[in-house]
Amino acid sequence: AICVINLAMQAGFSLMETGLVRSKNATNILMKSTLDAFIGATVYWLVGYAFAYGDGNEFIGWTGFALQGVSPSKLSFWFYQTIFANTASTIVSGATAERINLPAFFIYAFLLTGFFYPVASRWVWHPSGWLKIRGFIDFGGSGCVHMLGGVCALVACVMVGPRTGRYENKTMKKFAFRGHSNALTGVGAFLLMMGILGYNMSAQLDLTHRGDGVTVALSAVNTILAGSAGSIVATILGRATPTGSYRWSYNTMLNGAIAGMVSSCAACNAMPYWGAYLTGAGAGFLFFVLRALINHLHVDDPLDAFAVHFGGGFFGMLSAPILVNSGVILTGDESSAEVLGWQLIGILVLVAWGVGFCLVLFGSLKYFKILRVDSTVEVQGMDSMKHGEPAYPAESW
Repeated sequence: AICVINLAMQAGFSLMETGLVRSKNATNILMKSTLDAFIGATVYWLVGYAFAYGDGNEFIGWTGFALQGVSPSKLSFWFYQTIFANTASTIVSGATAERINLPAFFIYAFLLTGFFYPVASRWVWHPSGWLKIRGFIDFGGSGCVHMLGGVCALVACVMVGPRTGRYENKTMKKFAFRGHSNALTGVGAFLLMMGILGYNMSAQLDLTHRGDGVTVALSAVNTILAGSAGSIVATILGRATPTGSYRWSYNTMLNGAIAGMVSSCAACNAMPYWGAYLTGAGAGFLFFVLRALINHLHVDDPLDAFAVHFGGGFFGMLSAPILVNSGVILTGDESSAEVLGWQLIGILVLVAWGVGFCLVLFGSLKYFKILRVDSTVEVQGMDSMKHGEPAYPAESW
């Protein structure tokens, strides 16, 4: 039942992304976020689950296509994993908002949820996955969902290029493109945070054994603590630094909270309270730094998807083997150091997998000229030009 709560994440993404884009593209972003869920369910049913959890080797599965031969007792787990697959794709959708072509969106949504994410999740979560058997820690998806989605978002942003008019051609001066509704953004962010909380609580996958309830409760507490720390750190940095324009920024506060919660996904089930708070604080700091960096490099990410999801996911993955109860700081034994080593290897492999796959994917889409909409469509807005359904039609004023 808690998986239904996890669906709040998809609604949260939809509303948050809609609020952060200009009003002329609101319908487009809502449509893409909704299609992400439907495409993800279709493709994960047909092939994704088989690659991730079918019988096979430690790298990929090859049975259970279209759930054939899958035990009915596993169907709830399919539902749970489908939502994870949708999340990885939706992160990319937000980063490429306001200029990605719908055919290109269909292609990458199919491939990300049908092959790219399932293969990575097998490495991390399947009992025989090559990272799993070596002690790799990723309880709720900091690495193979958020960090991986953030890497894809960055590559996609670079390949598709900035929105028309975002930077002056010669001086590369930045022009402000503001989202049209902080109200939608705020409601969406709260739904997204509720979804992450549900993710981390349901990642235990069981409530029938002694101690399961305690683990679920600990996951909830640590997720909230990490989100609180990330929010506070990001908000203070925004007010105290020129990078944040010395302002109390609502969007910075929300993104810091999400980055903190994302960081907790790695080990919220096994970390002391103070460890979760430190992890969230570090994630909020890294989010702020990465956002400033890609803005300086003129990478146009309307939702700060890379900074939030990669920053939060990466910091959570890095801190997990250090701060968990059995980690390097609290035990200092040889086995915990070995886990840290495999954690670093796993992080590098996941990043390389994301960069390599997405360079080929988005590079091919760009080469065949189907990655980006025409500049006329972009300037006029996709709601009217592509959908004929503006979110705020003049006739309704």
